[in-house]
Amino acid sequence: MKLYALFLSAGLLFSVYGIAQQTLPITIEPINETYTTDSLQVDSLQVSNEELEVDSLGSSLDESLYKNVWNSTQIKYPVNTLPNKNDTITITLNEPGDHNFVLPVLGQLLSKFGKRGRRMHTGTDIRLNSGDTVRCAFDGRVRLAKKFSGYGNLVLVRHNNGLETIYAHLKSIKVKVNDTIRAGDLIGLGGRTGRATCNHLHFETRLFGEPFDSNKYIDFASGDLKSDKIFYKNKQFVIDLNDLNNKPVPENKPTLASTGGATKHVIRKGDNLWTIAKKYNTTVKHLCTANKITAQKTLKVGSVLRIN
Repeated sequence: MKLYALFLSAGLLFSVYGIAQQTLPITIEPINETYTTDSLQVDSLQVSNEELEVDSLGSSLDESLYKNVWNSTQIKYPVNTLPNKNDTITITLNEPGDHNFVLPVLGQLLSKFGKRGRRMHTGTDIRLNSGDTVRCAFDGRVRLAKKFSGYGNLVLVRHNNGLETIYAHLKSIKVKVNDTIRAGDLIGLGGRTGRATCNHLHFETRLFGEPFDSNKYIDFASGDLKSDKIFYKNKQFVIDLNDLNNKPVPENKPTLASTGGATKHVIRKGDNLWTIAKKYNTTVKHLCTANKITAQKTLKVGSVLRIN
């Protein structure tokens, strides 16, 4: 009987030891699962933050270009906002997801970008009737909407693509500062406020506050874009990247060349058909006929234009 009790006690002891051996991994396993779950959560948060930063930069080209400078009183920017002179910047005119370009108003061209005597005309003048609808060219946000010196009633829009456009001499302004606006939306009504002798829209395109010729990328006759991109480097604006490699004509280099009795003009920075025609007392039509080009032809710096 005593021997039977001894064997029974030993059996119970081994059973308890076996149960303990089986339950021990079960108590450890939840700890491993918790640790694994925590580490995955941390990794997931890190990846999520990185993606948000990239998306934020990618969706705000205008903010990254202008270093978050947003001024509702002045057109130009501080010098420290301008890019390095060796930087080449590509502007995609119609950004993915944006509405397509809309010509602000379709009408007769009165005056193009270029010199007017001793003064620089920084935009393109388009005839309209008083009260005509003036529309926004690209998607963007209104930065200025006010009376502005000789511009009269003026609206300036910073666009998602990085450009800024100006609409001046308006009879009335129909937008407010900080309004989000789409291509084709109403900017204001046409008029002749400010320094204007007739009803017309003074339209400008600027980058970093620097004006450049809108005719470089807009066909004002058809209302279409000539290119889907603009390239900028050291205050030069072109629609062909190869043109940035052309060296500008030195200031002391003569602009006239005579070959076989024909007078020719070497294209310099800022030249356009209107200013060249005025310089040589001829017409844009004559220059187009002599060179077999259209009035919308982009003049490349360093190329030669036949005058007669």
